[in-house]
Amino acid sequence: MKAQEPGRNRKAKNRGVRPPAEKAVARPPSEYRRHLLAALALCVLTLLAYSNSFGGGLVLDNKVLLLDPRIREATPENIALIFQHSYWWPTGEAGLYRPFTTLSYLFNYAVLGERDQLWGYHAINLLLHLGNVLLAYALALRLVRRFWPSVFIAAVWAVHPASTESVTNIVGRADLLAAMAVLSGFLMYLKSSEASDWARGAWLAGLAAVTTIGVFSKESAVAILPAIVLYELVWWKEHPRREGLWLGCAATLAPIAVMLWKRSAVMAASPPAEFPFTDNPIVGADWWIGRLTAIKVIARYLWLTIWPANLSCDYSFGQIRLARGASADWLACIVVLAVAIVIVLLYRWNRTAFFLASFAFLNFVPASNLFFPIGTIMADRLLYLPSLGLLACLVLAVYAVAQKNKFTMLAPVALGVIVSGFAARTWVRNQDWQSELALSAHDVRISPRSYKLHQLLAVSLFEADPQNSNIDQVIEEQEKSLAVLDSLPPALSRPDSFRQSGYYRLLKGDLEHERDARQSAADYGIALQAIERCIAIDRVSRENYLARSARRSSLVREGDAQAYLLLSLVHVRLGDPEKAYSAIDQARALDPLNPQIYRQLSAVLAQQGRNPEAEVAVMQATAISSLQEGNWQDAADASERVLQVNPAAYPSASYLNAMANLRLGHLDAAEKSAREAIRLDSAHRNPRTSYVLGLVLAEKQQFGEAAELLNAYLRAIPNAPDAETVRKQLGNIEKSSLSHKTTPVNP
Repeated sequence: MKAQEPGRNRKAKNRGVRPPAEKAVARPPSEYRRHLLAALALCVLTLLAYSNSFGGGLVLDNKVLLLDPRIREATPENIALIFQHSYWWPTGEAGLYRPFTTLSYLFNYAVLGERDQLWGYHAINLLLHLGNVLLAYALALRLVRRFWPSVFIAAVWAVHPASTESVTNIVGRADLLAAMAVLSGFLMYLKSSEASDWARGAWLAGLAAVTTIGVFSKESAVAILPAIVLYELVWWKEHPRREGLWLGCAATLAPIAVMLWKRSAVMAASPPAEFPFTDNPIVGADWWIGRLTAIKVIARYLWLTIWPANLSCDYSFGQIRLARGASADWLACIVVLAVAIVIVLLYRWNRTAFFLASFAFLNFVPASNLFFPIGTIMADRLLYLPSLGLLACLVLAVYAVAQKNKFTMLAPVALGVIVSGFAARTWVRNQDWQSELALSAHDVRISPRSYKLHQLLAVSLFEADPQNSNIDQVIEEQEKSLAVLDSLPPALSRPDSFRQSGYYRLLKGDLEHERDARQSAADYGIALQAIERCIAIDRVSRENYLARSARRSSLVREGDAQAYLLLSLVHVRLGDPEKAYSAIDQARALDPLNPQIYRQLSAVLAQQGRNPEAEVAVMQATAISSLQEGNWQDAADASERVLQVNPAAYPSASYLNAMANLRLGHLDAAEKSAREAIRLDSAHRNPRTSYVLGLVLAEKQQFGEAAELLNAYLRAIPNAPDAETVRKQLGNIEKSSLSHKTTPVNP
């Protein structure tokens, strides 16, 4: 008599076989060898598909997250910073808290000493993916309990092309770690439900441990809890003992609760997260349009799972439009509804398939935009773990069709073709991740309406040609980016895109100046329009941000100094020195420690015939550059000359002089300059001056005032990159104050 497929209902409603065995079943050695060979084959297949992933470059988010100052050294201070701040600290804020993922980067950078050698990062990612593939195989065996379907489920998932954004893209590691936690944790729960006494406790402890790692790697790992509950609900009648469920829930709830508590504390002390409309238009839509758009995107994910030919690293505005009731929007909703109905019916037909499809949904929900918006409207990497459940259903469907038609070779042949096609597409896709130029050049054809991809291609082309012989092609791509953004109101647009366009037009004008003065002037005019629009958009964006976060207004910059610098350069080219001076003066107020700004100020002053003042601006630029390069004496001398000539016009010179003299050990001169810098900085634009004076006074054993100044700095910038270092120095100062002993404090 033919064995019934696990979970399949053929005779009565809600009848099926429970996938896991309640008692261990002795297996012959040949079966273990077969599983070992299958695992080896899966590893070889995965390695072949990703064999060219090790050359992946430092692209997109990798440029920021892999240069995080917290991962440079494996010190207690850096580990504390990782747990005390958000994922993108100190460069930005996206409302993400993933300390374990950041610790894994620290392991690569500082412990293994790989620094900017990316081969090791890719190796760790691939090892994690291999581990997940083997876990997927083990899970399939537990649920499906058939050898070849389990092998093909793991194989199809192992080489699915959409996973390249999680495996080949280094910062996709968060997805890998979260998936490993969910898969291994779920298997541990199944083992705990079969065990007793100390063995059950060990499995539950393991479940709690991997859940902790998972939720502190990526928030989506919380799906482990509903997955356990779903499993018990699906096979409720076959498992009358309930204590295993409560113990499993307790083992996962505890780390999830700790993560949520710690995350809320970190986010409360951080600036509000920014979700730009251009990254995810759902954040600016009303509730119904947002939900319909999210459903439309789910239809795209479903198609991408079964036909991953067209992959893209970005779907920003306006690649995916908000749902407005177009025929395509309704078609997408109908498709998703039909899939949902089929999944519900699967409970009657095949509960294993029902569980796998629901497992996919539970892992996808946190990133679905259905209940709350996230930082992106769509990303291939978000399919990493959800695709396992969907692809498992696909494999089971192929086997069901083959069994129904009594064509036993249909399933392995068809699935073999799918695996081969997926593996080939993955291998080809890996090459796109070699550089931002290769990635953007390919993906802009897949997402031609994404403003961000056109801008990325423009930047990549510009950086690829130091001679700027391709400036027309660069401008063409940047103009395509602006054409997408042109319809947006200032509050929703992106100032950086217009600033970048202005810079390219300015450069083109300079290149053509000798050959075609008329065309050069036209380019300068276009540059002026783009930069002025950048400043206008930036002003509105800051006003809106301040309206949402009034309590943290001191953390928001007051303007775009680089835009005003470019504006000054354009006005110089157009022969308007007065407007050029006004723009560069505004840039200096916004960024008083930028040597490039003072060099431009010197050029503007010289154009106006104010040569003595131009020389002072050059000295200020020299002082800043010398301090940045560690040439303390040169910095002290240059800043002293500025102070002798015009201290009121250059208040930051006092700060530079104080820093330089502190480094040189000239404490009296440093104190004098620091106090003068504080007096001149009536708007408190540079709270760091208080910090410098505090260090000077600490060295002079004036601990009380020194502690007050360091506290003032921390109150002004509580999330400064050096905040933990300052707190440590403050602790040393307070101890020295109590003991009346000098404790060295280094800036």
